[in-house]
Amino acid sequence: MKSPNPNEPPPPSLEDGDSVVDEQDSQDQSTSSSRDDAVPDEHVTLRQHPYVWAAVGVTQTFLTAIMFGWASLVPILRAEGLTYTPTELSQIFTAGAVGNYLATLPFGLLLDWYGPKTTGIVASLLYGLGLFLCSFNDVFWCFVFGFGLVGLARPGIQMPTLHLANLFGHGSGGAVYMSAQAAAFDAGTAIFALFHTFYFSFGIPSKTMFLVYIIVPMWTLMTAICVWPNETIAKEEAPMSSDASASASPTIGSPYFSPKDRKALASERRRQVQVQQQSQSTRLRSQVNAPLSVVLSHVAFYALATWVSIHIYKLNYIVATINDQLIRHFDSATANQLIDILGAMLPFGFVVLPIVATMLHTQPMVALQVANVVGLIYGGVMTYLPHVYWLQILVVFPAVATSRQLVYSTLFHTIGQVFGFANYGVLLGLTNAIASLVQTLQTPMVYWSETVLGSYFWSNFTLWVVTIPLFVSVLYSDPTWRPGMKRSNRNKRSASQQGGRAKMQDNGDNGVIVNEGTSLLFSASAGEFQDAEDNTTQVSKSTAGSSTFQNI
Repeated sequence: MKSPNPNEPPPPSLEDGDSVVDEQDSQDQSTSSSRDDAVPDEHVTLRQHPYVWAAVGVTQTFLTAIMFGWASLVPILRAEGLTYTPTELSQIFTAGAVGNYLATLPFGLLLDWYGPKTTGIVASLLYGLGLFLCSFNDVFWCFVFGFGLVGLARPGIQMPTLHLANLFGHGSGGAVYMSAQAAAFDAGTAIFALFHTFYFSFGIPSKTMFLVYIIVPMWTLMTAICVWPNETIAKEEAPMSSDASASASPTIGSPYFSPKDRKALASERRRQVQVQQQSQSTRLRSQVNAPLSVVLSHVAFYALATWVSIHIYKLNYIVATINDQLIRHFDSATANQLIDILGAMLPFGFVVLPIVATMLHTQPMVALQVANVVGLIYGGVMTYLPHVYWLQILVVFPAVATSRQLVYSTLFHTIGQVFGFANYGVLLGLTNAIASLVQTLQTPMVYWSETVLGSYFWSNFTLWVVTIPLFVSVLYSDPTWRPGMKRSNRNKRSASQQGGRAKMQDNGDNGVIVNEGTSLLFSASAGEFQDAEDNTTQVSKSTAGSSTFQNI
């Protein structure tokens, strides 16, 4: 038996491996520290008080998202003696809605080229001018252009605040912040509800309220000048998990691992290779991060854009005409009471966010079909039972309040999941452009109902019927979807479908797969939703794109 050589170094052990990992962690920390030292001066204030500036961003979104509280403003205009016809009121509302849709793409480009500061300054000036013109609401064209400018400028005030999600690192803070942004947008309908209260309780005229409200764009302007940076805050790369760090250690392929450990690692490698092989057909159908020309040459994008456009048109049609529709079926006092109830409900559409998030996480196609079912239900009530008081309160109003959140949350998710983020901003802008094109049909439809037919039955019936084909057409919005497929199953079948796909890394005799797990990202110039699937060994990496977060 050979005696041990006292001069020979002892074989490596797991403890040595731990020391190697600790040394790597120390190097990572020093690298992180040097990166923090390199933070641009314009980001220091934001990073020192992240919660304060996140609250500022959410508040600005809330205070500027006023357009879709229109139903609460119309009674004020009529009480003040403004003799606008339903068609003219529809034109004013449509100007704000279409402006809001069309501004997504140009403000997204402005944000990418010149940064949050310039974008915020331009948008604040336009928003203030819009409110000033709205104060001349007795002059039709001033009101139209003013309300259109308010809608046009709104995305430009919100978008420079979205990158603040990156202040919260890799925890859940970024996702919470983006959820708060979505909730704030819905809650912005409360502003005109407050106008309604101030007018009927204190007699403050709408002209005065519009002028006083210019304080809001003045505040956003000063924030943009003094605080918002010229460059967005970049998303830091996710730190390697402890499991992944261990798998990358030089000792991972060591012969000193037990046979059981070696067998488990080899089994994991075989499983991942099998997943890649099984996902081949899914990858062939996938359009994730495909060239824009490829996406626009297939039916999936147009099926999704059609679904969004019809649902948003239906919701906006109700918001724009609900006053006149209720007056036709109820006495004046009851109609005003119902309008007050609707105004109180609209800001709380965000309450469905947890349910929507769960559906999108597990079965996204279910969320698309649920929106169709809800649209069919409230459309049926407006068509056949518009005179039933309690159905308005218990069915139509809650559906209108929550459907906007459901539709747009589903849109944001689906674009990222189906088409990736290489063209996210462009595709979202094109979707909004298509929605705005459809929205231009609203004023002719109101004229048709009010003047030609003298009834809203046929317009409501038309909007109810066009919902039915969506149950079929929406199935084509995801080329990788198959009946019964859950999102978790799809991720397993297409581990390489987004971003870096799956990366195989050999270490010694035993190969270990480090899986860059499929992530649901919502990227907004640098702000992101991230919902990474937990894999056995995972490195979660997010990609910041030049895309835009745009509610309606």
